Amino acid sequence: MKYTLDREVAPNEGRIVEVLVAQNGGYEPIDPAALHSVVTNNYVRNGGDGYKMFWDGLNAYDYGPGLEVVLAEYMAEQGSYEPYLDGRISVK
Repeated sequence: MKYTLDREVAPNEGRIVEVLVAQNGGYEPIDPAALHSVVTNNYVRNGGDGYKMFWDGLNAYDYGPGLEVVLAEYMAEQGSYEPYLDGRISVK
């Protein structure tokens, strides 16, 4: 997913002005009627930071190790990491 935000627009007032999704080897405008999978943490899934649209009142899962444990183990297995920018977020 790639998106463009406009800092001149107030938060929660349509600041995201373009959303593209990876499809067919490139990026295409998002189809609002299409179903897209989203990966997030429990905090956001349960409506944290104002993302109430993800909260459906159900606890889809509450088992296994915490996200912080899984992430720490994965990062340890990967070795050193060099941060980089990949151009998925644009600012007007």
